[in-house]
Amino acid sequence: MNSYYVCVNKESCTHVKTAIRMNRSFLQYIPKAIAIFTMLSMASCSTYRQAPTREMIQKAGVITDALDSICIEGYNLYVAEYVNWVSSDSLLAHYRMDEIGNNFIWQPTNDKWNVIFMDREQKKCIFEFRYDISTKEQTISYDSRPISETERGLLEKKNLMQKKAIEQYGDSIRYNPDYGRPNFDFVRIDTNTTRMYILQGVERSGIIPFGNDYSVDFDNDCNITAFRRYHRSFIPIPNDGETVYHSHLKDNPYITPTDICNFLLYHGNMKETVVLSTALNGYIIYNVETHTATFITYEMMDTKNDKKP
Repeated sequence: MNSYYVCVNKESCTHVKTAIRMNRSFLQYIPKAIAIFTMLSMASCSTYRQAPTREMIQKAGVITDALDSICIEGYNLYVAEYVNWVSSDSLLAHYRMDEIGNNFIWQPTNDKWNVIFMDREQKKCIFEFRYDISTKEQTISYDSRPISETERGLLEKKNLMQKKAIEQYGDSIRYNPDYGRPNFDFVRIDTNTTRMYILQGVERSGIIPFGNDYSVDFDNDCNITAFRRYHRSFIPIPNDGETVYHSHLKDNPYITPTDICNFLLYHGNMKETVVLSTALNGYIIYNVETHTATFITYEMMDTKNDKKP
């Protein structure tokens, strides 16, 4: 089982603050440099008694590359949830529930997201929401129009993917109805892969949901190519502390995209979440302001604690 706890006192927290303010073209090289420096620093301590090896340097790069990719994926998943929230609130300000049919969300490009809501007859678009990640620009239209063939085709594909996932993995998917129903989100991973996430919905305030999270990968023909269960349990954590911690077993070495998404959605005033990685013998710290994740070893964390007054 994964374990979870919250740090509520600044002096007792075991975490690292990240405060890098640089232009984006240079910033992309910083995480790898930090990770490599971390591994080099470890090589000079009494544990190793040797110069840094190629394996140490390569390990640092592998961890950093993995974290960079997960951060991007987690942020995209967060955007999928965010546009669903914002568009639904805008829609309900103008329509009654009995006037609304299905909706679906998709990515025309990597930086753009579209949401449409249809009428009860599924023939017209009655609301459209567009969001640009790079500019944060939002566009809303309440103009009624016919559903395009492209949109209808996308809706049919997503309905098919959801149907296949439930038929094949429904018995393996768990959610806690006391907190909410599951949410289904689709994120384009690359030109050949669409990933459907299944997240524990939360209808209570002040809660960060970790666990009850899954994903199913599909190719362009809606064939299932992979299934993942990210956590083995579900524990809701209050977001009234300063930092929230949870641990991953050896089969789940990194922070997950679902960890990042849920923290971004529900973090309250928290700035960081920390994952204790038993596989990597260290901690992964995700910063909500920089949208970056950093790995530090147990030894580095112990050293940091020893230096505290």
